[in-house]
Amino acid sequence: MKQTLFAVVRLAPWRASFKRTCVFTAALATAALSSFPAHAQPFATPADEPTLATGSPYSDEGDPRLYAAEDERSLPESTVRLHVGPGLRISESEPYAGLFAAVDVGRHAAGARVSGSWVRVGSAGGLSQYTGELWIDFAHRSDLHPILGAGAGVARLENATEESGETRTGTVGVGVLRGALEYVLPVQSTDARAGLEVIGSVPAIRSSETEDARAWLLIVATVGVGF
Repeated sequence: MKQTLFAVVRLAPWRASFKRTCVFTAALATAALSSFPAHAQPFATPADEPTLATGSPYSDEGDPRLYAAEDERSLPESTVRLHVGPGLRISESEPYAGLFAAVDVGRHAAGARVSGSWVRVGSAGGLSQYTGELWIDFAHRSDLHPILGAGAGVARLENATEESGETRTGTVGVGVLRGALEYVLPVQSTDARAGLEVIGSVPAIRSSETEDARAWLLIVATVGVGF
């Protein structure tokens, strides 16, 4: 009995020290936890309910590709275009006015053209010209179209003879070079254009009636509509 009491007396200081250590540790842990702010935990979405999208994958300004497509104006395009307008023939004689008409075939930057010109037909200094050419459009996606074309054709020239004054008609084969500037008119959903053209014709194949034929220019102003 004395030995048991002696053991209890010896363990009493160790137990008191252990209790103080536990109390100190608990107080330190409580102080540490209280220093962190509390955050509310979000509720999980139930598995059987659909998830609602609350935002766009893009910024508030939207998809930049869509804005770029809206900013770029969609220009009307056509495969066949009809052009008509007045023309002025400039040659070694005095200038004469007449009519010009053309059909363009081509949707993008290249195509073909068939055209006709009639200036003072049936009288001295008259001209009937029919040509075919290939053309290149250097800005087919723009409002303003600089165009270069080249081709060949046939021209009927009417000249007065010096002796009798009668009109003499001759046919020549010509080479043609054309420079044009066309502007797309602001007509909704229609490929309508206003153009200014300079067409140079050089006699290449002559007949006995057209031995003295010289080169000439046609200055043409046109309005065209595409289909």
